[in-house]
Amino acid sequence: MNATKCHIIQFVCIMTILCAIMLQGFTHIVKIKPLEGVVAKEEPITLNFKTYLDGSYQDYLANHAKRNTGFREFFIRNYNQICYSCFNKLTNVNVVVGKDGELFTRMYIDDITGKRIKDYYITIDSAKAVAQQNVEETLRLMDTLHSHGTHFLFIFAPSKASIYPEYLPQPYCDQLSDFSLEDYYVELFKENNIPHIDFNTYFKSIKSSFPYPLYSKYGTHWAFSTIPMVTDSILRMMESISGTSLPSIEITDLNITTDYFSQDRELEGQFNLMFPISKPAIPNPIFTLSDTIGTAKPKLLAIADSYFVAFERTRFLDAFNSWDYWKYNEYDISSNPKYNWKKIEYLPEAYQILEDADIVMAISTAPMLYDYLFGFTTTAFNLFAHGQPCDENKIEMMMKTIRNNPEWYDAVIKQAKERGLTTEENLRLNAIYVIQSKENNS
Repeated sequence: MNATKCHIIQFVCIMTILCAIMLQGFTHIVKIKPLEGVVAKEEPITLNFKTYLDGSYQDYLANHAKRNTGFREFFIRNYNQICYSCFNKLTNVNVVVGKDGELFTRMYIDDITGKRIKDYYITIDSAKAVAQQNVEETLRLMDTLHSHGTHFLFIFAPSKASIYPEYLPQPYCDQLSDFSLEDYYVELFKENNIPHIDFNTYFKSIKSSFPYPLYSKYGTHWAFSTIPMVTDSILRMMESISGTSLPSIEITDLNITTDYFSQDRELEGQFNLMFPISKPAIPNPIFTLSDTIGTAKPKLLAIADSYFVAFERTRFLDAFNSWDYWKYNEYDISSNPKYNWKKIEYLPEAYQILEDADIVMAISTAPMLYDYLFGFTTTAFNLFAHGQPCDENKIEMMMKTIRNNPEWYDAVIKQAKERGLTTEENLRLNAIYVIQSKENNS
């Protein structure tokens, strides 16, 4: 075969590959497993004189092209696999490989080494002062909740770096801080008799005797093997503070498996490798609730970070008549499909959810204490002060008034698109806002 034929074959092969990539980018005809991890939502930018001159439209087009490159997921996974297998290198800067291959999330390491305190508060005294203010706000919140017949429970969730610091890379082991903001909060909670469970201290006390890892090698949240113990402890504490009889957790099968529950392999998932890492067998227990016939189930409102996610797929939530999980106090994930994934600030029923709750449970890990309760105290006080539901007839009349005003109604439609709401949802919110503003000013 002469050189000319070789060049032609090479050209055809290259053009075929490039055309396949371009076709996939436009059509996505080949279904490929999406990349794992947090992906920022792409915000479309409209071409106009301003966006063209400041370069934002060009940046949008460039980023859009990157996101939609054909077979992008394959190329990224292939690159990551080569880095990991050949050079023992991770492409995710937020994950740290510790001793024996244990994986850690960087923000939890920053917490126990004191870096997070320096970044947020500069000094320990400043951190203590903020913690004292937050506890005072919590006491005010508890009083308000109790006046509405609602109980409050705070869960201090553990962190892998705090429970297993011996597996951290040596440089971090030498930098461990003597002060723990989480321990300081626990101390303040005890002094002020705020109902809480300190799972961080408890996990440390049982880690040598617990038959399975409290954290999986490739996870950053509590291992699913601990969830029956955790949920039963929470139910017992809720029973104690509310006086309501609640069911117990009963494990029906330990289910020892290498098919990890998502939270037990989530850091591996963030590597986005071509091939899964070989993993040891661990429990993925199947559990149920004891008989609850004749028991009035309470309504639960959870203000939590991602540590609550482990409860969503279990029978734990069957202990409640209804439940709402205000994720980072931003989105409502609910047993009621009508409320599911609505933004709290745009959810007309937010006041009613809070008012109806029998138990408000907050869950926070140490790094999240720097954003204490995710602003829930302010949200709760505002809802109790201004969120009382309006008379339904008044709402309907005001919605009709807005519809009959073309300029106002067009503004409501535009605002609904910006907020990610339907026109009717946003129309109702506007009607309630106008009614309450008039009542507050009268």
